[in-house]
Amino acid sequence: MAAGRLSQGRLIAGVAAVLLFILMFIPWFEIPGVEAQLPEEVTSSVDLSGTPGIESQSVNAWEAENPLDVYLLITILITLAGVALAATGRGGSATLMPLSAVTFLLGAIGTIQVLYQVFDVPGDLTRKVGLFLGLIAVAGIAVGGYLSMSEEGGAGERY
Repeated sequence: MAAGRLSQGRLIAGVAAVLLFILMFIPWFEIPGVEAQLPEEVTSSVDLSGTPGIESQSVNAWEAENPLDVYLLITILITLAGVALAATGRGGSATLMPLSAVTFLLGAIGTIQVLYQVFDVPGDLTRKVGLFLGLIAVAGIAVGGYLSMSEEGGAGERY
């Protein structure tokens, strides 16, 4: 793949898609732990000075119990397919809907879905840094799709 053939929008969308895939493996949410309830005879005979009383568990985007991970994976794959087709020169506009428009649409819907997760955290979960970085990455896919769509439209409308 020659990156010189890619437009700026396709390049932004491709880099954002790869980053989003990587960011889906870092913690997005944290499940708060509960204090360990040990019987009195165990606590008196065992030294618990080095063990924390509360343990929490981090959850990445793949482990969260919502279908957002599947949607984001589809968005990543379609974005990278569009980048690959554009890099090889086979990404012509002979299709019913250009891949840059599909990339923009999927990225915009994904941005709304992740933004919804930011404001409506289910249960007792707390937000982690991966959620916010994932929001930026999926917004980057939408921006790259929009730029690519406007670059394709702008090139054909010149007189």
